[in-house]
Amino acid sequence: MFQINQKNRSCFFDVYFLKFFGSFFMFLIMFGSVTFSYEHYDEVLERGVLSSMEGMRTFQVHYTNWMHYTINVSTPGFIEQGVYNTRQHMGQDNYGDEEYEINIKPFYRWRAGPLIETNNKLDFYIDANSRGFFVVQLPSGNLAYTRDGRFRIDSQGRLVTLQNYYPVLGESGEIIFPELTDDIVVSRSGLIFANGQPLTRIKVSVFKSFTEMQTLDDLNGSFFVMTKPIEIIEGAENYVIIQGALEQNNVLKAITGDILTAKQGYDTTLKVAQLINRALSTAAGLAAP
Repeated sequence: MFQINQKNRSCFFDVYFLKFFGSFFMFLIMFGSVTFSYEHYDEVLERGVLSSMEGMRTFQVHYTNWMHYTINVSTPGFIEQGVYNTRQHMGQDNYGDEEYEINIKPFYRWRAGPLIETNNKLDFYIDANSRGFFVVQLPSGNLAYTRDGRFRIDSQGRLVTLQNYYPVLGESGEIIFPELTDDIVVSRSGLIFANGQPLTRIKVSVFKSFTEMQTLDDLNGSFFVMTKPIEIIEGAENYVIIQGALEQNNVLKAITGDILTAKQGYDTTLKVAQLINRALSTAAGLAAP
């Protein structure tokens, strides 16, 4: 009679878990809000299955990133997000075997995107060594930061973002034009003139440290909120605003086609998991009384 120990017997439960695993991760690809959340699957005892799951998880993250790049290839101010993958030693399991996890850590590439001229009076570009952002107000009252300088004037005379119509902030709060006008000039320091009269200055936040900027949380790839305080450099001498221009997304065009690389990696890892599944099923059949 073919015999198996308790450790191998427990592995047979992994077979049932694996049956819906592929579909579950493809669901995650469609819903990016959980892209970087991670749980170690302690109930999975077979190391081959666990390694395959973590490999699929890693390729899924890269696939989602490249999908976002492709979708936002024409979105001004979109910031590329990369991922560090490291194999972290977690100690030993109950059987004395070494345990490892794939640690997935996202990061932003804050380099400035190319400048494109639009000649639109309400389009703006910030030159601040890749650390400058326009400041807008969310419906919750919290502040958000963006490099997407596509602005418009709403029915209330407020300067708002083209995307989601968030109010753009000036030095004294919302920027409100007293009357509708096409005579709008903005200086390189952000001072707005309407019909030749000074109105206010566009509020620009220039962060001091790229390291601290990694703590920002993105809403959609082009709007960011603080998760902890970040030091800001004050003064209009730290930036230049260019009217009639936009910052294109900063994703290198060469990598937008790499989405197939991640998809193929995911599919290959899934096939490995399926082979392990068949092996476990065969062992379970041989061990049955």
